[in-house]
Amino acid sequence: MLKYLFYKDTFFATIAVFVVLGLLAFVPLNFHILDPFQMAMRDFSFNDLAWSEMGKAKNAGVDKDIVIVNIGNADRSEIAAILSRVSEAKPKVIGVDVLLESPRGPGYDSLLQNVIKANKNIVLANRISGEHNETDYKANYFAKDGTTAGFANFVGEEYGVMRHFVPAREHDGHELNAFAAEVAKLANAKSFDKLKNRHKKAEVINYSRYADDFLVIEGTDLFNGGHVSVLQNKVVLLGYVSHNTTDILDKHYTPMNNITTGRSIPDMNGVFIHANIVRMILDGNYISHLPAWLNWLLAFVLGWLHMAIFIYFYIHKHIWFHLAAKAAQLVLAVFFIYAGLLLFSKANLQINMTPTLAVVLLAVDVLYFYEAFVVWLQTKKKYKSIFYHETHH
Repeated sequence: MLKYLFYKDTFFATIAVFVVLGLLAFVPLNFHILDPFQMAMRDFSFNDLAWSEMGKAKNAGVDKDIVIVNIGNADRSEIAAILSRVSEAKPKVIGVDVLLESPRGPGYDSLLQNVIKANKNIVLANRISGEHNETDYKANYFAKDGTTAGFANFVGEEYGVMRHFVPAREHDGHELNAFAAEVAKLANAKSFDKLKNRHKKAEVINYSRYADDFLVIEGTDLFNGGHVSVLQNKVVLLGYVSHNTTDILDKHYTPMNNITTGRSIPDMNGVFIHANIVRMILDGNYISHLPAWLNWLLAFVLGWLHMAIFIYFYIHKHIWFHLAAKAAQLVLAVFFIYAGLLLFSKANLQINMTPTLAVVLLAVDVLYFYEAFVVWLQTKKKYKSIFYHETHH
């Protein structure tokens, strides 16, 4: 069987598969009958199963460095009071995941402005939207000179699954860092430098904690003197935390959602997503990607191997060829998906198995066309091929 690896027909048949793939890439397909299925699957990624089915973030334990303070529906004067109490505990950094884009009046704003001005370890939230040179930037009203701020919205995926994190964006010739990146920078400058040195336009969020794995303190409880000592030397994030599943204010879909397709209710508040990003940056626990050329090289090598096996069965075990080929395609498709998930879950390595799956699934059908083509070449051009010398058994 292995000898078929070294036949020119095996090589050329494999090349033919990639030619067909290339042609299919230019063919516009529009099957409206599949629209409901496409809508259900549009936000699905096989890598999501690493969390929902393989328990990638289970048993992580309560985070010991990051604490969430729920501001609920607090107004600006109440946020100022909560911030004042938090600052008394001397945390490493305080991230305020609240968009404050316009003034509300001196009575509300002056208290909050004074607290922010008095604490240099506060990070405020801005908002940026748009793509490339068409960015729309909304500055935080309280982000004055000397105040740290970063964009807190999840660029490009506001209505999808939060899988990616954009560390920085360009606006009017200036680089703006993300909210979580600025928080991590104040907490640990070296971890922030490591993030910048990766030079990634976007990072896959390596979720390590569910919402229940973060200590959440109600902002109103701080007025009674409780929990303040817990905040000392911690990364503290102020934001909105919903207390029931139907409250979807500032809630987003994440890969940690147990319902992987056809989602109806978002599963995680934005402040917890920011907490996961900060955790990832502080730990330097990033998802690595196999380069695109390696993904395609892997697809070619595995496709070549499978083509050799298929040709062997096609020539010597033809009566069993269809059953063996289809069974092999099914088993190998499941195996490749599982192997990719395992590497993603255990080794933080993301491999694009789509080219390999496509090659394996197309190999059998392309083989029929290839045989017909080389048989025609044999009769017209005296082309030598194993399909001419071998017979089906």
